[in-house]
Amino acid sequence: MTKSTLSRRGFLAAAGFAAAGVALPTLVPSEALALSGKLSPNERLRTGIIGYGNRGRDLLGESLNLPDFHLVAACDCFQRQKDAAADRVDGHYNDHACARYDKYEDLLARDDIDVVIVATPDHWHTKITIEACESGKDVYCEKPLTLTPYEARQIVKAARKYNRVVTGGSQRVMEDYGYMAPVFQSGALGKILEAHCGIGIPPFECWAPEQPIPEGLDWDRWLGQAPYVPYNSWRCSGSYSGGWRNFVEYGNGFLADWGAHKFAGTLYCVGLETEEPVVILPPFCEENQTSGACAIYRNGFKIYHTRDGSHDITVIGSERTYRHGVDRDKILPIKPVEVRRYHGGRTHLMPEYAWCVRHRVRPFQDVLYPAKAAVLCQLMAFAYRLNRKLFWDEKTCMFHHDPEANRLVRRVQRSPYQINFEI
Repeated sequence: MTKSTLSRRGFLAAAGFAAAGVALPTLVPSEALALSGKLSPNERLRTGIIGYGNRGRDLLGESLNLPDFHLVAACDCFQRQKDAAADRVDGHYNDHACARYDKYEDLLARDDIDVVIVATPDHWHTKITIEACESGKDVYCEKPLTLTPYEARQIVKAARKYNRVVTGGSQRVMEDYGYMAPVFQSGALGKILEAHCGIGIPPFECWAPEQPIPEGLDWDRWLGQAPYVPYNSWRCSGSYSGGWRNFVEYGNGFLADWGAHKFAGTLYCVGLETEEPVVILPPFCEENQTSGACAIYRNGFKIYHTRDGSHDITVIGSERTYRHGVDRDKILPIKPVEVRRYHGGRTHLMPEYAWCVRHRVRPFQDVLYPAKAAVLCQLMAFAYRLNRKLFWDEKTCMFHHDPEANRLVRRVQRSPYQINFEI
């Protein structure tokens, strides 16, 4: 990026993060960014989208209908998807200006793009986001944010190192569950003891017969860092009912897919969104007789993965219990409290993200928060896999005295798709 562009994008660090050693640039006055009045096309955030599956279609539609963004590029390793995305953009603007890329590296090489939307399968999120940060772009990355705990460190470190505005894509944290934060943090439940979240199953390995690779699909690139296996349509399906979301090679199951919503929302509401657990218990063990894994935080708070349909989100305090939705109008805050909210008076995630990009402010779903939620889901998946109690050290990003578990913290990545960024 040019010196003038970097200066314009100087980063205003949010309170509490200065200790991370990140330089604190100055706030750019709003008038310098033409924030008042209707934006002309040249004043919008020039945006490229990478990945055009189910969520890619949703995010593209939302960004096209917001005045903050101007879509200029689409990338997918499947020609059919790439062309569908670009055709949709061209149809919306009634032109033929949307550039089409098979490789995200070519999109990131452009110095006239401000923002990239990453809507690939989970195993690509960290690498693309890091390289986007390196190229001077801000990133809206779909959830779950990362594949492993080590990747969670990498993605946060990259955002900080390059002073980028990076957000994780769970709108539900605030828009579905955020109303509970003032209740819990006001003390209305007494001391918060535990939470039970009904979320989908942990990941499992994929065993699927080989099928012919569809014309126009770069299957090797779709697999990326994951081991090479023959093509099967279900393996790479973006279906919300299954497909790659199920499989340990590419994600952490629906445990992580919905954990990015419900676990993240719960942690936000109880004020633990910047922390990671210290102990993880498998189901049906001496200290956890439930059918789901349990994570215990440093202050003693426990969060349970509920698998029997008995809970949506239930939070238990020393004085009363709160059920998401059911108790919304029954249990109210007992005193005014200040909680994190969307910036700029925005009420939805993507408009708030655009506001934060313009003002150089870390957004409500700043990269740190979804990274922590992703790690919670990953640690639970490890407890299911190993079926034993695990002791986690957040500072070292390792388990205590457990070499087998530590081999899961970061994965061997297939060449040439390794993440070349060390923490």
